[in-house]
Amino acid sequence: MNKYVFKPYSPLFPNLFAKEKARIIQHFLFPASIEHVGSTAVPGLGGKGIIDIAIAVEKDCMEEAKNKLQKLDYEFRPSFSTPDRFYFIAYLPDPEESSRRYHIHLTYPQTKEWKELIGFRDYLRTHPETMEEYANVKKQAAEIANQDGDQYRKMKEPILQKINAFIKGSNAK
Repeated sequence: MNKYVFKPYSPLFPNLFAKEKARIIQHFLFPASIEHVGSTAVPGLGGKGIIDIAIAVEKDCMEEAKNKLQKLDYEFRPSFSTPDRFYFIAYLPDPEESSRRYHIHLTYPQTKEWKELIGFRDYLRTHPETMEEYANVKKQAAEIANQDGDQYRKMKEPILQKINAFIKGSNAK
């Protein structure tokens, strides 16, 4: 299975997220904000088709949330985690594909990661011209990178920096 691909946006994405959010939240015995982020959270934006989920809990609930997610068959990936964000991956059954990849970014509301994940999604949702530009870069990167993750990320870096600069600029106002 090729990891670095460009698939069109599917109208199923919001429902897949909602179903997984409902499954996760019923196992949490503490408050949590669960948001759909990444390309599948932006209508019209294509990408790899991964359902990215950002979860914010209070910092002292991070370990408990981590344990709950692992019991739900999410694999904790320490090498992709940071001191403020735990990263998980799962492959779940899917109506369009045999299985779909899900990523969870578990953090707490005060972190830079949480603010960036939500801000990036919201910016693309409200700036269709930038969303289209980003889609074109992603499509080109998937074609040219030939499954080389470093090259794929390097090709996306300029547009990511541009979008993050816009986000920081609009937050400063």
